[in-house]
Amino acid sequence: MRHRHCPRQGLGLVASLLVLGWNLATTTDVGAVVLKNDSVVDFSQAAIQAGFAANERAAAWLTSTCDGDLTAVQVLWLSTTGGSGQTLGDSITISEAGVFPNPGAQLAKLDAPALNDGFFNEYPVVPPVPITTGQTVVVDFKFFEAPFLSGPSVVTDTDGCQAVSNGIFAIPPSLWFDACLLGVGGDFAIRAVVDCPEIVFQDGFESGDTTARNRSQAGPGPSRRQTLREP
Repeated sequence: MRHRHCPRQGLGLVASLLVLGWNLATTTDVGAVVLKNDSVVDFSQAAIQAGFAANERAAAWLTSTCDGDLTAVQVLWLSTTGGSGQTLGDSITISEAGVFPNPGAQLAKLDAPALNDGFFNEYPVVPPVPITTGQTVVVDFKFFEAPFLSGPSVVTDTDGCQAVSNGIFAIPPSLWFDACLLGVGGDFAIRAVVDCPEIVFQDGFESGDTTARNRSQAGPGPSRRQTLREP
């Protein structure tokens, strides 16, 4: 793997707010929570990681904050200039956590994901993958071909690489590595969306994580219709 990154100039990040419904009785409603390691808010805090070779993989190790269903994954895909058109990746895989940096058993996979430059591309997981509080899953993106040095490619934040959170499958030697040890300076902007039940009591207090969901625009094209499926 050739480690290079390019700073990204600021662009607006399109987001919408998921409104959480609730009842006065002890009922359950669904709130979407985004699991992430990265701190990207707008694209000025993003670094394009363009040093990958074909069939190499970038992975985020994500830990759930609730019991629920993993319903979607998101991959931020950027170039230095923007608007480079659509790119096909090899695959996106959700796996159980193995012994870091090696993922465990596969839970779901999407072949040939279409990625739009300048967006958090989102892919539904059908059927959803059940997940529990404290459970870690690995979401990895596999390159079909090497990106240009200007991108588009996967992205990290710029405020440091967290330990036991970012993996790279490097060729050679066709092994998983801790991305931080390979010189990656941030956390991969690869995320998972979990629908978490919210229990609301008669006094109006809620349990669970009520964090509002930032669902970023996926952009035009087939990426909106692609789904990850169980193997």
